[in-house]
Amino acid sequence: MLGAIIGDVAGSKYEVLEVDYMKKYKKPRPYEERIKILDKSTPLFTEDCSVTDDSILTYSIYDAIKNGNCDYETYFRMYGMREAELGVDKYGRSRFGKGFLEWLYVNMRGGSWGNGAAMRVSPVGYMFNTLEEVEEHASRSAQPTHCNTEAIESAEAVAVSIFLLRSGYTKEQVIAYIKEHYYPLNYNLEDLQRNYTFSSRALCSVPQALYIFGISNDFEDGIRKAISIGGDSDTIACIVGSLCEACYGISNDLIEGVKPFLRDYMLDLLNRDYVRKLV
Repeated sequence: MLGAIIGDVAGSKYEVLEVDYMKKYKKPRPYEERIKILDKSTPLFTEDCSVTDDSILTYSIYDAIKNGNCDYETYFRMYGMREAELGVDKYGRSRFGKGFLEWLYVNMRGGSWGNGAAMRVSPVGYMFNTLEEVEEHASRSAQPTHCNTEAIESAEAVAVSIFLLRSGYTKEQVIAYIKEHYYPLNYNLEDLQRNYTFSSRALCSVPQALYIFGISNDFEDGIRKAISIGGDSDTIACIVGSLCEACYGISNDLIEGVKPFLRDYMLDLLNRDYVRKLV
């Protein structure tokens, strides 16, 4: 779960850059701008970063599993209302997407095909211990807001990948499993860096995240490559971070680096037991 939050925070400012550039120029941000993040002298965390709905809803699933009898809908509403009542985020945007807010306030049943179910699902992959449970709860956690086959399958692909990594599968074996059961992952990194455009659709962002994980060398490398392709950067990096955590672990430097950006309830989790599992 922490890997997802680190990816979200690191990618947050780049998602804003991508959206603003697309609005202004009607084309992806230039390749030369995107790949600056690959230079390790470029810090992952700056004052322009923040947690977003990706981190908040990831935590809500963790809390629902640990303390809420897996009542995902109730916990989405609890954390969603708490955050929505704070108003706009630091960039002047709604803290949640239009579809989530309609679900939250109007009680519309969410049939979204977006990547939101996949971005928040990592606790399912970490907290259940059979493939059947992981598949079941990936679906259950998606359905309140994303009762759409495409979105449910994307959440399942991410959660199952994490579970398989925890179960001793190598990165290469996990990617082979994904190719057999979910997505072909026929991408090229430089092509994505040059041409990938923003999309919050699950089918147009989750497979790309899984591909980036497959070509990553370590946790930080995965996050930097995720951000380098542009698009919905916080969500793509969130998904990649959740996978890289299961594969590589997370350095104490990155754990300390993300702490200033976390909500108090997230810090409480870290201080109680999460960091001790990682160190």
